[in-house]
Amino acid sequence: MTLLLAFGCGGARPETLGPREGGLAPCPGTPNCVDTSRPGPRSAPPFLLARPLPEVWSALPEVLESMPRTQVVRQDERYLHAEATSLLFRFVDDVEIYAAEAGDELYVRSASRVGRGDLGVNGRRVERLRALLTERGYLRAP
Repeated sequence: MTLLLAFGCGGARPETLGPREGGLAPCPGTPNCVDTSRPGPRSAPPFLLARPLPEVWSALPEVLESMPRTQVVRQDERYLHAEATSLLFRFVDDVEIYAAEAGDELYVRSASRVGRGDLGVNGRRVERLRALLTERGYLRAP
């Protein structure tokens, strides 16, 4: 237990991270991932933009980093990757955002790196991000 607390459970960055064919990787077969880009058991409603994409895209790092222990590690023209670290065991979850080609929607995926379950953490994170962006006027209310 002491080693677990000392070194954390970050795990290596998954090879599946990054944009692919107009979106993000699908969630694995485990219940520790949430995705807004495709229907399924681990899906969430889409993030529909209320403002122009460049305005929303430039605000995303600040909004994400206002969430506890969340840090943006990569952002380019259409893709953003952030890491969210749990308080106690230092588990790392990957948060990915991809700007849809049409420019009116963001695809959001939040997934744990290790384990099978997440006690609903990834779903709550996606909904918290939705609430923050909606409160600031960047998203249309679902």
